[in-house]
Amino acid sequence: MLRVFGHLFMALAAIVVVLPIAVVCSAALNGGRTMYFPPEDPTLARFTEFFVSEPVWTRALANSVIVALGSSTLAVLLAWPICYRLWKSGSRHSATLAALGSIPFALPPIVFGVGLGFFWAFLGGLGSIWAGIVSHAALFLALPLVTISIGLQAIDRAHLDAAATMGATDGVIFRTIVLPQTLPYTISGFFFALVLSFNEFIVMFFVSASAFATVTLQIFNSLRNGYTPTMAVAAVAFIAVSIAVFSAVARWGDLPRLMGADQSRH
Repeated sequence: MLRVFGHLFMALAAIVVVLPIAVVCSAALNGGRTMYFPPEDPTLARFTEFFVSEPVWTRALANSVIVALGSSTLAVLLAWPICYRLWKSGSRHSATLAALGSIPFALPPIVFGVGLGFFWAFLGGLGSIWAGIVSHAALFLALPLVTISIGLQAIDRAHLDAAATMGATDGVIFRTIVLPQTLPYTISGFFFALVLSFNEFIVMFFVSASAFATVTLQIFNSLRNGYTPTMAVAAVAFIAVSIAVFSAVARWGDLPRLMGADQSRH
């Protein structure tokens, strides 16, 4: 009986998740400029506008891709030395840096966004895309900090001792043992930061200062003209990116350990 109720609950949860996605995907097929469900005069013209022909949306998409890729790469590059130093020596300075790097993710986004707005205005970088990249890197630095730390903790110290016994230097050990074993966790942190950066709105709203627009900002700006099927196409793009990223993490990353499963029992 409990198993039956479990299956029914999972089926209900699947319906609750899938139905809004189905509505959004269908609304993106409207032939006119108004969002209807079911769609009227179904066409893929709105997809062509979003990805190819409409400069407003193509620029916004390009900005989103640049910010997401740049910020997630920067976040990983900043997280690696902090995590490695903390794992190798357990120094207080590394622990402090890791704690400071995690604070922006814990703050309310609007608080962090307002603070960044004043910060970049003082430095003269407000409204520049590189300021958006650095801001998102700081905001999502906690993600690669966590995943890389989990990967480093998963390394069997016996491998390191064996390599040191054979005369391997720290550089050789890092290149041949540490880096290969932590690569899935590094990629997972990169992907987590990327997908959240691609979908983030509040911080980018303050940092961009209307000088440029990402897809999320362009959706907000377009709301003045009402809901349009092109917005639904943007939502479909968000869904597709999220599914692709988390599928990649599930396929090539250590998802059970990242989700907190106790690997010692296996």
